[in-house]
Order: sequence, then structure tokens, then C-alpha cells
Amino acid sequence: METAPSLAPGELPPVFIEVEVDPQEGPYYVHAQLSLKVRIFYQQNMTEAAINPPEPSESSVRLLDELPYQADRNGERYRVLERRYAVFPERSGTLTIPPLQLTGKLIERAADRLWQPSVTGRRIRVESEPVMLDISPRPPEFTGDVWLPAREIQLSQQITDGESVTVGEPVTRTIILDAKGLEEHMLEEPAWPELENARLYPDQPQGITRDDGEWVLGHREYRYAVVPETPGELVLPPIRLTWWDTVNHRQRVALLPEHRVTVLPSALGLQATQAPGNGQVSVDAPARSGAGGDARLWQAISAVLLVLWVLTLGALLLRGRSRSRETTIGETGDDSSRRKLAALRKACEGNDARAAHAALGRWVRHHGPAEAGGSLMALARRADAPELQAAIRSLDAAAYGGAEPSAWQGKAFWKLFSDWRKVGAPTGNTAGSPDVDLDLYAAAR
Repeated sequence: METAPSLAPGELPPVFIEVEVDPQEGPYYVHAQLSLKVRIFYQQNMTEAAINPPEPSESSVRLLDELPYQADRNGERYRVLERRYAVFPERSGTLTIPPLQLTGKLIERAADRLWQPSVTGRRIRVESEPVMLDISPRPPEFTGDVWLPAREIQLSQQITDGESVTVGEPVTRTIILDAKGLEEHMLEEPAWPELENARLYPDQPQGITRDDGEWVLGHREYRYAVVPETPGELVLPPIRLTWWDTVNHRQRVALLPEHRVTVLPSALGLQATQAPGNGQVSVDAPARSGAGGDARLWQAISAVLLVLWVLTLGALLLRGRSRSRETTIGETGDDSSRRKLAALRKACEGNDARAAHAALGRWVRHHGPAEAGGSLMALARRADAPELQAAIRSLDAAAYGGAEPSAWQGKAFWKLFSDWRKVGAPTGNTAGSPDVDLDLYAAAR
């Protein structure tokens, strides 16, 4: 095997290798991508060509692209095979890219025979020059919690479920993180500020790594279910992500703006707040002026208000009894409640935690006990049903807490919920016949 022959100054061999690093000048940073280009120049056809891949010290390497083209060097025309690699230094200090060795056989055609030229070949071996780079550690002026060196980082978001929800209904916020110069597994989840009057349930993040032929493009999505617990305004807070700009060598911050969602009280919660709570009436009256006429006037007003309150209370009691009768009949005739229960049972039978959570939430908001206020978690806090508390929290975690589907047992939940409706549920919105539920479930299937 022959090595490249000795050449006069400025003369290039028929085969040689170029290695180029981008950026061409430092500083270079630990974990930040380097673009490595390996070019094989050759003038004659080659067979049995082989070149070892780059193996830098303490780094990971990813082949991105391979391009054939032609180029001129010193007035000579060459064929070129260019390979592009992404190199990620794993430690600070000196990074060494060893020489790359190319072996193969050059095809030469002898001109001694005009009609039948002979084809011969000679084996060659050429190698590149080694490359030495100084890799810098994380700069001391970087103040972020997680080291994210990239050429570019962008944050965006998607928010579903509209501009208004009711208490207990989740708002889905998806935070999308795109980075140039980092693979998706190198990206870190942005931190949330503390939420008030709401619960946060993260889903499993999803991501992918692509490239543009020179730089890797990391893409990662973080999905959260935000469940408001009180009416008013739900503020999805701004999200800040601190990262290091490897092009301009400075710290930068990617920012997502806040998003506000109107939270409406549930129908049952509104009824509960309108109904009298302890059977007492408080009437604010001005201080007594000492005049007997004013005292008698306020006594008359108080008496009228008391009578009106008694009448209102009686109407509410009659309405509650009427609704109790309607609901009892509705288990055989009211499709609304029966459909929700059928959907809940179907989801439980299929072990679908999210569908069961949604179905149970709809039932609680429209047909659940008044003291639950239309809130699923308020129902879970019922002191007289500790087993139901644990079961609903388990369902809540399985639906939005990132738990494995197999961790939740739908049939066991349906049995516990059905037993509670028979024994523990108050009369009014929730009484009913389990046999009718079974028939409707069978018909729904």
C-alpha cells in the first residue's frame, strides 16, 4: 500500500482529505454542538474505498448528511464526497479529533492499447491532520438553573378549551420548545411558578430530533392539564427559560406570555351559593336614631324580610322535593343523567381513565349532590365517603397525573361508585336504580 507521494510546494495529490469545524473560532462550549465537515477529494475513480468515522475524545458523534459534488483546488478539478457530523463535547478541556484515514484503490487506464485499454489499480492510504479544540465549561455569568447552550431557542404554546371553562374542567396548555444545536433529549422542561386555586397535571413529554443537514434541531412538547378549583380568573403564568447563545456568546431568556381564562361556577355550585346555609338571616340596619318612628319602621322592614325569607325557604324545599321526584323518575325517563352514567360505566369497563374522569365530571356538574358544588374534587373531599375520596383521587391522578393506564382499575371504581350511589349518595340529584343503569349501559354498547 502506498501513501500519498511527495509533492512540490502548492501541488495537491490526486486524493486528500479536508476537515473543517464550524464555528471556525471559539470559544466552544461543553454540550454545545460542533459542526464537523469531512471532505474527500479525488480525481480518479476509486474502488474499495473506506474511511474511519471521526472519534473525538469524550464526545458523542451523529452523522447528519452526505453530499457528492465537484470543486476546484489550485486550478485542478476534483470530485468531492462531503460528510457532515454533529459533535457534542461531553467534558471541558482539550477535545482531540484524531486523523481520519482513507484506504482504497485508484483506477488507472493504460494508454498503450488503443482499442482495448487495460485497467490497473494501486492501493493508497491518506489521512487528515488531527484537530485540537479547547472546550470551555459553563460560563460563570450564566445564571440559569439548567445549562442549555444552543444557536437558537424558541418557546411557543398552544392552549385549548377556549377562553372560558367551569370549575373542575381542565385547560390544556402545551409548551413547545425548539432548539438549534441541541438534541431533543438534551432539552429541559421549563419550570412553572406556583399556581393558586388550581392543580397542575403534566403529561408525558413528546419529542423528536431532526436536522437541516448541518445542525441538529431538537423539538420537545410538554403538555399540562390545569384544573381550576374556584371561579374567577385562571392565570396561566408566564414561562421563562434561560439559555446560552453560542453564536453571540451571551445569556438569553425565552419568554412565554401569561394567558388568562375565565372560570365560571358550575350550575350546582351557583345553586349552593344562592341557597341559605345555616337557617339564619342577617339584616344590616342603621344605628338607632332614638326616634320611635324610625324604630317601628325598621321593625316593619325586618318583619317583611323575615316573611319573604320564610316563603323563599319553603319554595326551595318544595323545589328540592320536586327535583327528587323528577330525578327518581328520570332514571327511567331522563336521558341526560342516564347517558352520563352509561358513558361513565362504559369508560370504566374499558379501563379508560381520562374518559371516565370526563364522564364523572359531567355527571357531578349536572346531577351530583348539591354540597359538591359541581366540583369533582369537592365530591372527593366528602368526609362520609373515605373510600370514594381515595378512588376519585386515584382516578384524577390516572387521568392527568402521568400514571400508567394499568395503574387504574375501572371496574373496581365503577363498583365502588355504584355502591356509594345506592347507600352514601344523598337523595335529590343522585338517587336511582342500578338495574336501569345496567340496561342503559347494555343498550349503549
